[in-house]
Amino acid sequence: MSALPIFDEVRREFMPATPAPQAASCAPRRARVPRDAPPSVRAAPAVEGDERLVRFQSCLARVRQTLADGGNPADVEAIGELIAFLRSPEAAKALADEHDYRPIYAVSAAYIDVLAITGDEAAAAQTLARKLIALGYELPKQRGDTRGWKRLLLWRDHLARGQMPADLRDIYERALKFARKNPSAMDLQAALDHALA
Repeated sequence: MSALPIFDEVRREFMPATPAPQAASCAPRRARVPRDAPPSVRAAPAVEGDERLVRFQSCLARVRQTLADGGNPADVEAIGELIAFLRSPEAAKALADEHDYRPIYAVSAAYIDVLAITGDEAAAAQTLARKLIALGYELPKQRGDTRGWKRLLLWRDHLARGQMPADLRDIYERALKFARKNPSAMDLQAALDHALA
């Protein structure tokens, strides 16, 4: 395909367009990836932004590429399945929290319920979220909202619907009794110790 002529204002005539010189490539071209190949790790979103998981996935992708270059299709398929699992929601749920903060979330849910009787539920959840962060706890990572206090409320709702283990419901009930004695104190650690005793 040829380029369109360019009008020269000085000469008042059309001049033929000269094709732009193509830059010579110094680096050799990489082999094309077949269309049926799984997407690269870089194309997939990371699970909850965990740096170690992202680093592990990129290492697995390099191992898979090395195995593919070496002609080991069975090993490439196994590594591909592992990478696909690490991108899945099941892996995100399993790998999200290294620490089990669910007991303190149950205590916080009890305080939210006690404080919501006399005030706003959202304000109570925000207060408890700030208190948890001040004590060094992380807020729930799942439950689909960007606001930590909202995720704490959603976690509490799952607990109320019976979608959490029964032992967490027991912790919640004991913490609720403790919180009703003096809700304004909001001593989460003492309530947790009381609930776990």
